[in-house]
Amino acid sequence: MLVAALAAASASAEEVPFKGRTLEVDTGQEAKPILKVDGSRYVVPGSREQLVAKAQACLAAQEGVSVEAVDAEQGRLQVTLLTGFRASFANQTLRTKLAMEVGDGYFQATESSLELAQADGSGYVPLGQSAGLWEKALDALVKHEDALVDCMYR
Repeated sequence: MLVAALAAASASAEEVPFKGRTLEVDTGQEAKPILKVDGSRYVVPGSREQLVAKAQACLAAQEGVSVEAVDAEQGRLQVTLLTGFRASFANQTLRTKLAMEVGDGYFQATESSLELAQADGSGYVPLGQSAGLWEKALDALVKHEDALVDCMYR
């Protein structure tokens, strides 16, 4: 039964390119929520341990980043990221979960749980591709990720 549910869920998901990234969008819902954003796999010199330490330092230098978990042995970092941007004549906030996979000589970031803050402060709602804010929200997210990539190459 679980397998059938997972197959149905993946059947309604579509991959969409966006500025060098790949979005996974749930096309089975009217709002077309963006399920995740896969970044490129970057090649950079260093061991897994060195790159995990560097990623931690790079993330700590950014605003809106809260490191939740680091597993240097497995090369994984889990971060909550708050990204501010301006759209629809107002300040907006996008909250995401960033999972970073790090290995010997490479790293890759994947964003999931993309949510916009409600204007009334009552919480967050999923970021949907059908909403007018999604491109500006992802542009702001890309700037955050680009800053991380730039830092990893220094």
